[in-house]
Amino acid sequence: MKSDESLNGKMPLKEKTEILFEVLSNIPKFVGETFIIKCSSVIISDETLLSAFAHNVVLLKQLGINPVVVHDGECEINLVLKMLGMNDKFINGVRLTDKSTMKIIEMALCGSINKKIVQHINSAGGSAIGLCGKDGNLIKAEKISTTLRENRLNNIEKILDMGFIGRPTEINPDILFFIEESDSIPVIAPIGYGKNGETYHIDTDSTASAIALAVYASKMIILSDTDEEINKVDNRRVLIKNLKESIDCGKIKGEKFVERLMSYTKMVEECAGVVHIVDGRVPNIILDLFTENNSGISIMDD
Repeated sequence: MKSDESLNGKMPLKEKTEILFEVLSNIPKFVGETFIIKCSSVIISDETLLSAFAHNVVLLKQLGINPVVVHDGECEINLVLKMLGMNDKFINGVRLTDKSTMKIIEMALCGSINKKIVQHINSAGGSAIGLCGKDGNLIKAEKISTTLRENRLNNIEKILDMGFIGRPTEINPDILFFIEESDSIPVIAPIGYGKNGETYHIDTDSTASAIALAVYASKMIILSDTDEEINKVDNRRVLIKNLKESIDCGKIKGEKFVERLMSYTKMVEECAGVVHIVDGRVPNIILDLFTENNSGISIMDD
């Protein structure tokens, strides 16, 4: 299933029925298990994609799977900062975030974006609860820094303070278990709290991976903004040992992409689960994962 054709009637009825039968026959294998789903900005900014996403998540819940949504919001954050006339400065792909910028990011992620996803899930027949890492002490974080080479003529690197950008250090999943028992779907904004009460913006992939480890998820589904990174990996079903070999020999490049892949492998190793990286621009792509010829990349252990 490579598009929404299976649900909008464009493909022959027989083929559509066969696909739906395959999906519904495979889903029961995962009843009672937890899926962490990263919702990317491209989905959030497109009403058609977001509606399809919400219906897919609700269907998983109705069929006995426990979906946990962790959402991005970079496109929306950029738009809000631009509207307010605030300058964006990125170093090594990371936004330099002062206190004023952090307040705007928190407002956009926890307010506008989070509640938009919650409302779509509720409208699709589900019951969603919006959270950020501060709620129930869900995500404790610490400040991160980055390095920058002074010039091309030497190897001297400066350590730069990126402000209120953090990484997850501790996950308290109690509130997620409580929501699971209440038959609701948690929708999490990647905001964490520091040991002294600071607020940190955390990378969405790092947040999703940390939560997956804490709840021992069986699947982590990464809905990507593009298929560019997917195409960097030759095989669609990848064993961890082969993935690490490809990274070590330089077949897979891109510092940020490699960092994310390594965080995914940790989830696979410690949870004995599978990480799926798929093109989030394809409607109903979540259901595609339950078909034999699913698209994207699947990272698994031996």
